[in-house]
This record gives sequence, C-alpha cells and structure tokens, in this order.
Amino acid sequence: MKTNRTSSSFAVSLIVAAAAIATVMAQTPASKPASTTTTSTATTGTTGSTTSGDKNVQQTLQEILDEPTGGEVYRYDPQGRRDPFQSLIGPTPKLDKSNRPDGVPGFLIDEMKLQGVVKTRQGLLVAMVGGPDNKGYIIRVGDKTLDGEVIRITPSSVIFRQEVNDPTRIERFREVVKELTPVAQKK
Repeated sequence: MKTNRTSSSFAVSLIVAAAAIATVMAQTPASKPASTTTTSTATTGTTGSTTSGDKNVQQTLQEILDEPTGGEVYRYDPQGRRDPFQSLIGPTPKLDKSNRPDGVPGFLIDEMKLQGVVKTRQGLLVAMVGGPDNKGYIIRVGDKTLDGEVIRITPSSVIFRQEVNDPTRIERFREVVKELTPVAQKK
C-alpha cells in the first residue's frame, strides 16, 4: 500500500511538472528559438485562467531562458572573509640579485656553507662560510644575513636565528645549525 502511494504521488508530481513546462512553452513567443527542446505527452487540468503564482513562475522561467549563456568570468566577493585562493603564508618575496646587499647581509642562511671555525688572539671564535658566489666570508656573532643573524659560534658549528614567515607556527624564529663536516679519512 505504501509503494502505491509513493508511485501515485510521483506520477501526480510528474504530470504537474509536465503541465507547467507545457504551459510555459506554449506562452513563449514563436519568434525566439527555444534554448531547450522538451517533449511532453501528458497535459491535464490546464485551464485558460492563470493565477498570480503561475505568472511569477512563468516570469522566472522566462528570465532563466533569456539569460545569456556566454562564458562570463567568475569574480569572488569576499565580504570581509579572506580569499581562499591566496596563500596563508603570503606572497613569496622576489629575491633578485639586484635587490640584495653585497656579501653576507645579502645571503640566505640556506645558501651558506660552513667551511671552518677560527679562534682569534682575543679569544673570539669567527667562522668562515662559503657564499653562493663561491667566495669565502668571515662571520662573527651578531652579523646579519638576509633572513636572520648569527647568534653563536662553537668550535664545530655556527648557530643562526632564522626569521620564519609561517602563520601556522607560534614561534617567529627558529635556530639553524650549520656544522663542520669532517674530512673523510684516507685508507
């Protein structure tokens, strides 16, 4: 009994939908070509009088049919929200060779390689690093780089404090340790 009710209510709704489509198609002007072709075989219960609700439906359907089908460009309107297509980290900085200062202040920490550590007469440790230009440079504690600074020099390593541009991390800095690599012993 339950399946008969569902199938009969489905049939009634199908007939009503077909009647609405047939009514709209009958009232469209013949001079405009129809954008979709619909064939309906069942129309029942249509009378010559239409109510205001039918006019609203017909007007809405007519507006949908008259809409241009051209490929328009989608524009996102954030309305106070962030754009989901922009990076959370932010734009990556453009690092041109012309915009960088010369020497160690123009190098990124990842571009330098520790080549040696030297103890001076005053008892200070200084380090020699190789830059991306294949030249050697002497650095001391407190020297600035493009993305950080030297915070400590030990007899076997140099510790840098690197600025982190990551909004998902709480810390704004991280420590980067560059260690001396021992020379492989000959056999």
